[in-house]
Amino acid sequence: MAELQLVTGAAGFLGQALVKRLTAAGLPVRCLVRPGADASRLELPGVEIFRGDLLEPAVGEAALSGAARVWHLAALVRPTGLLVRRRALLARFKAVNEDLPARLAAAAARAGVKRFIHFSSIAALGPGENLRDDAPPAPLTWYGKSKLAGERLFKAEAARAGLDHLVLRPCMVYGPGAKAWEPLFDAAARNKVLVPGDAANIFSICYVENFLDGALLAAGKAPSGAALNVSEGSLSMRDLLLTLAAALGRRPRLVSLPVPALRAVSAVLDAALGLAGLYLPGVMGADPARFKEACSSWSHSCEGLRALGWKPAVSTLDGLAASLGEKL
Repeated sequence: MAELQLVTGAAGFLGQALVKRLTAAGLPVRCLVRPGADASRLELPGVEIFRGDLLEPAVGEAALSGAARVWHLAALVRPTGLLVRRRALLARFKAVNEDLPARLAAAAARAGVKRFIHFSSIAALGPGENLRDDAPPAPLTWYGKSKLAGERLFKAEAARAGLDHLVLRPCMVYGPGAKAWEPLFDAAARNKVLVPGDAANIFSICYVENFLDGALLAAGKAPSGAALNVSEGSLSMRDLLLTLAAALGRRPRLVSLPVPALRAVSAVLDAALGLAGLYLPGVMGADPARFKEACSSWSHSCEGLRALGWKPAVSTLDGLAASLGEKL
């Protein structure tokens, strides 16, 4: 009998793609979805929709019942809304990204789960070039710091409870339906694109199907306790924008904005908001850490995953073309 797979954060971009791959492999899937979230794309044969708030311990325990494998994607990346209270936001990051994975690991061990795959982020390692799986972490943002703390607490609890476990660190995963990439696609379609500095900073990226190939391979072959980066390769921001523009038949002019001036404005905005205990989640320039994040290189190697035999099956050019879809 096929083993039940529990997917948290199933309504998100990666969650939806993972559920499709698992069901295509003939596996029954239980999708844990927040109350009110749109789960229409998860209504597939072999899928059970389980609604609840994971911050309520009883919800996690009920969702884990009968599951053989857990894929924990649920996370807080960035809040919605124009203005949020910093103290409330930090408390939310702690509850969702730091404390929840370890609590679920403990519950999973009690429920007899065979393997728990926790999706962290390269934000937990921080910026750099060609950072290995075991690179010393230096996260920049509240999100990255919370994901690192969550990784550490999760691994400690899983080891204590004797739970077979794995940590995966996605980079910038792209593909059809990736809403986080829409601003970049829109920018590439313009005649003039404003970029910080010379846009030479490097980013690790991965097409969603390549990412899922790696995740499924690691889930079956990686040793318990492994923490693996997932990246198909790296491009500079400049090359990424020009590659997207070329696919769209455009030749935009990249206009460089002075980084020191932008950094100064960011610091002033952040200080002013900080005095009021506020944060602007949708404005990168109002957060010095996110501004530095955008201007830094994020190149991460994935030697551990490649040692398992993973090779990206889809080229970056083909993946970007598929992602642009109807925009072409």
